[in-house]
Amino acid sequence: MKRMIKKSLLLFLICCFLPGLLGAQSRTGELYTDKLWLQYVGPNPEKGFSNGYFLAVPRGLERDKKYFLLAEADPALFKLSGGRADQTAGALGFLQAYPLLESLQTPVIMPVFTRVPSAPALRPGGLDREIMHIKEGSLKRPDLQFLAMLKDARERLKKEGIKTYKKIWLNGFGPSGDFCTRFTFLHPQAVQAAVCGGTDGLVPLPLEHWNGQNLYYPLGVADIKAWSGEKFDLKNWKKTPQFYYVGGRDPNFSLASDSFLGKEEATEALDIFGISLTQRWNNVATLLRRSGAAVQTHLYYGKGAEPAWSDAAAFFKANDGKQFVPTLPKEN
Repeated sequence: MKRMIKKSLLLFLICCFLPGLLGAQSRTGELYTDKLWLQYVGPNPEKGFSNGYFLAVPRGLERDKKYFLLAEADPALFKLSGGRADQTAGALGFLQAYPLLESLQTPVIMPVFTRVPSAPALRPGGLDREIMHIKEGSLKRPDLQFLAMLKDARERLKKEGIKTYKKIWLNGFGPSGDFCTRFTFLHPQAVQAAVCGGTDGLVPLPLEHWNGQNLYYPLGVADIKAWSGEKFDLKNWKKTPQFYYVGGRDPNFSLASDSFLGKEEATEALDIFGISLTQRWNNVATLLRRSGAAVQTHLYYGKGAEPAWSDAAAFFKANDGKQFVPTLPKEN
């Protein structure tokens, strides 16, 4: 009964909290619970981000300790169709039950990359190829927007006496797994360790071509300099601890839909790496291991479309220093 009253009170607070957030744009809204301090920071183009983000801070963090800022982007928010309000409500609900907040006890940042109603198929939170070629507006280079959000979040935490490292822990599964793999690929210098799953057996590879076919982003590096102006940072990417996984019962063809990778990219992926999930994963995992990077891969035979929370927490805890420490995933 107490739990039900507590949950009802929390939902009431969130409902009261949301309207102020949604009208705030660049303003900040706050919510305190018995376990968390939640802050919503609205879009601030002057600081470099045209989308808002959430910052969740566990209660009782020590002021004489340093923490890794844990990031997760766009967790299934691509399914929501109600614009910023719908996504913001989804983000709040997600953070309230986020397992890694409980297990890691570290600040969490979650950007809310809002879709444009006139182009609902575009996924800014997925860092898709088409998104990365947009030159202006709120969809321009979400990866760079996220770097600006990280800077802003660190400044806010510093004002509260909470110290953070310059590099982040980055987690993701499914849609947020795409962001996880691609942001780590594009900005490895900003990532301490990454755990990314549920990406249909695909991970960007540090290759320009394979088996006689060019690997364009997000499959490889063939065209990265052409649209980003920067060479692929192979040195830092190889040093960044990365854990990539898929579930053996995940769907095999979901990437072939326009709403996922996009028809052109999906067709390329299927042609190059294979139609079945197992075939794609075997090819990609083999190439990742051959790259010489600090990478471990795993296929959970008993898992379907679900994140490996406990293994993610274990990997982050093991890889909080300069050395790559592989961990042993658990089948459950």
